[in-house]
Amino acid sequence: MDLKVTDTFNITSIPYYSKKKRQIVSMGGSRSSKSFSILQILMLEMMVRDNIKITVWRDTKVTCRATVMEDFEKIVMFDIKIHKKFKKNKQTGTYTYLPTGSRIIFEGADNIGKVLGGAQDISFFNEVTEFSKSVYLQITQRTADRIFCDYNPSKEFWLEDYRNDPDTIFIHSDFRNNAFCPKPIRKQLLSYEPWEPNSYQIVNSVPMYKGAHITKQNQPPANALNVKRNTANEYMWLVYGLGIGAEKPNRIYSGWVQITKESFDEKPGPSYFGLDFGTSRPTAVVEVKYDGDGGFYIYPRFYKPLTDINESLPTVLKTRVPSIIEGKSLLICDSAKQEYINVLRDDGHMAIGAIKGSGSVHSGITSIQGKSIFFVSEPEFRKEYVSYSWKTDKYDKPTDETIKADDHYMDATRYVITYLIKYLGIRE
Repeated sequence: MDLKVTDTFNITSIPYYSKKKRQIVSMGGSRSSKSFSILQILMLEMMVRDNIKITVWRDTKVTCRATVMEDFEKIVMFDIKIHKKFKKNKQTGTYTYLPTGSRIIFEGADNIGKVLGGAQDISFFNEVTEFSKSVYLQITQRTADRIFCDYNPSKEFWLEDYRNDPDTIFIHSDFRNNAFCPKPIRKQLLSYEPWEPNSYQIVNSVPMYKGAHITKQNQPPANALNVKRNTANEYMWLVYGLGIGAEKPNRIYSGWVQITKESFDEKPGPSYFGLDFGTSRPTAVVEVKYDGDGGFYIYPRFYKPLTDINESLPTVLKTRVPSIIEGKSLLICDSAKQEYINVLRDDGHMAIGAIKGSGSVHSGITSIQGKSIFFVSEPEFRKEYVSYSWKTDKYDKPTDETIKADDHYMDATRYVITYLIKYLGIRE
């Protein structure tokens, strides 16, 4: 069997076949063959093991079958003799290797019944950054043998916590590990490099120049050709070229400090609550404390669409956010949903509308950016914190308008902090 493989396949297969790690995480840049190499390993597993079940996961079933399943079909077609031994069921998104009876199924996390009810020997999370930690745990606790994940890097992502897990191994690769990367794509990725080649080093996924981190003040010589062509882009090079984490240039918040639930509970003083209402989109509730010296402490308390809950809004708060004290806790709410505020008031809550109006979002964000923020890390909150960004103009420059997606926790947080700054005399 003459299977064409890349260096990424080799470095992925070594820990899989010899080190016996439960979880193999392949992360890195664009076109490094991360997912393709994992699929090659999974095909080989089907050919040598009897009656195993492999489930490949993506955020939606449609995406999984249109992308990952298509790649798997390319792999099994490399040899017509091998291809004839695979039976495809397009309706169920399944390939079966007839000599062993082993199956690979291409699924989506949007099918919650499959997530909660299915069991498998091996799971593969393609683009695992699209999954919440809770969905990931639901699937992995039903996976008997091994887990594969792949993703492009992010400085803030819950899977990074598994670097301290002895049963998990992280594998890094980029397009230079893929000898089959098409030349035009390789040329495009190289066009992002902002610095003169070989003038800097990457140490533990951190770009270094003259022994120090690369900063605005500590820059290597520029890549003259890429600068002249106006293609040099530090973010694109670090993330999609080298495959290491980098902060988005249009990201709104950074530098927040993660704390434990216990640390939050130990903080003295009253709690204030921010509510961003959603029916089909998530309703988000945060609890916030102020330390009296410019520091705010955030505890994400609730994140779910109200349509997914067979309870009234006051009952949701009573059962899901017990730290809210009826009639005593101040709730700063999304003022665009006055009907929900009225429901809470009728139930005895001290609910008020958040500060809104022209420019209120931008000014509120500016106020928060100058504060020390500490937060209890919950998956959805961390995801929003990392992805919350300014829209960019046609020249890729950040504007004063936010991208309206996955911003429910961020909005609820802004409601509380801007209110406290304005009405409780907290200095700017």
